Amino acid sequence: MKRNPGKKQKKQFVQVWSYNQTVKALPYLLEVLRSLRENYLVMRFAKYRSMKIDRSTKRPDRSVFIAKQDAQMECDVTSSKYAQDVAEFESMGIFVVSPENAIIGIPFIEEDQLAWFILSLFEKDYLVGWRFQSDPQDTRRTILPKHKEQT
Repeated sequence: MKRNPGKKQKKQFVQVWSYNQTVKALPYLLEVLRSLRENYLVMRFAKYRSMKIDRSTKRPDRSVFIAKQDAQMECDVTSSKYAQDVAEFESMGIFVVSPENAIIGIPFIEEDQLAWFILSLFEKDYLVGWRFQSDPQDTRRTILPKHKEQT
């Protein structure tokens, strides 16, 4: 049974990167990744603080309302900044694997399959490996010289 018999499905295209493009863009990617992680953590803390205020008071007074409003405002501002950082990565075809651990995936083609370079803010060399799209999230394959030679 066809749902929309007259409509064609849109194809999604993924911008793929080479190793050299990734290395050249590394300073910018790291800066956006730092911002993404910081905004994510501040947003989570503001949500936690707001929930804690809700649970801790039996009869709220003016100071409780003000503290809750401040926490909600901070959460809204950092949520917006976090969404901008995610949108920035998405516009480049980059996938946020873990905002808390500052890990992103950068798409490339390996053996005619979609694969991802794994970039981690807290690793010495930043580019910690790669994985195929079909691999489990925690898979890390070694970046080989052949990856570095591709243009």
